[in-house]
Amino acid sequence: MKVSSPVGDFPFEPQRLRVGPGHLTLEGQVGAWPARVELEPRDLITLARIAGARAALPVLAAVALFTGLRRWSNRAG
Repeated sequence: MKVSSPVGDFPFEPQRLRVGPGHLTLEGQVGAWPARVELEPRDLITLARIAGARAALPVLAAVALFTGLRRWSNRAG
């Protein structure tokens, strides 16, 4: 993956995916810096709206995965 910014393009190296209450957190490195991306269910809806109809199936799959991970996390914790 790559992150583009005004100061340049940097590789993003994912290291961990964590399930929290109401969100997924992707932790990794952007260049030399630690980075974190948090996704909430509404973010998936926003991404689907931006991508249009062709994203409907992947977004539904992501929502199902997110919901399943959240339920699993609640049972395990």
